[in-house]
Amino acid sequence: MSDPGAGRGPRTEGFGKSYQGVPFLYHLSFLHDLLNYATALLWLLAYVALMLKVQRERNAYGLSFQSLFALVWVEVSNVLLILCLLVYHNKPIHAEFFIVDCSSALISLAAFVYINRYFSSTYESQRDNFGKRFCRMLCGKFCVEKFSWLFLYFVAFVISCPMFLLRRSKYAAPLSIIASNGSLRLIALTFLSFWECFNDSVLALALVPQLFMFYNKRPRKVTNLLGTFVALLFFARICAFLY
Repeated sequence: MSDPGAGRGPRTEGFGKSYQGVPFLYHLSFLHDLLNYATALLWLLAYVALMLKVQRERNAYGLSFQSLFALVWVEVSNVLLILCLLVYHNKPIHAEFFIVDCSSALISLAAFVYINRYFSSTYESQRDNFGKRFCRMLCGKFCVEKFSWLFLYFVAFVISCPMFLLRRSKYAAPLSIIASNGSLRLIALTFLSFWECFNDSVLALALVPQLFMFYNKRPRKVTNLLGTFVALLFFARICAFLY
C-alpha cells in the first residue's frame, strides 16, 4: 500500500532529523531573503537621506568623496563579479536579487555623478584627508595629492589576502597547483574568489574616510541627514553580514 504522504515534502524521524536529508537551514531560507531585501531597503533610504542633504543645504560640506566613490566601486564591482561567476559556473540568474543589486549600483553611481557635477565646488578636499598622512610617510609629499585616495584600496588588498586564504571558494586552487597546472580556468576562478574578498574588504572600509572626517571636524557636529546616511549604511552592513 502506498504512503499517502509520499511526494509532499520532507518528513522527519525523531527530533531535528530530516528524513530525506534536507538541510535544517533550508527551512529558514526566508530569513536570508528578508535580510537581503532589508539590506537593499536600508541602502536606498541612506541615499535618499544623502540626496535630501545636498538638495536642502545646496552643498557637499562634510561629505567624503572617498567614501562615496568606494561605495560606487563596491556596488558596480559586485554586479560585474556576479555576472562573471554566473558565466563560469553556468548557473541561472535569480532575477529578483540581481535586479536589487543592479538597482543599488545605479543609485550609488547616479548619486556620486550628480553630487560631483553640481556640488564639487563645495567639496572639502582638504578635510577629506584619510590616507594622506600615511602616504606622506611612505612616499613623500609628491604622492600625497595624486595617490592618497588609493590608500584605502591598498589596505583593502592587504586585508583581502589573509581573508582569501581563510574563506576562498572551493573552486579556487592553491597557487602551487596553478603554477604547476597553468590552467586559465583555474586562474580565472581563483581570481574571482580573490576579487570577492577584495570587494568585501573595500566595503568594510568604505565609511572609514567619512568617519575620519567626522572625527577631525571642529566642532564635531554632524548634520542630521548626513548622520542618518552613515547610520543607515552601517545597519545595512549589519544585515548583509548576518546573511
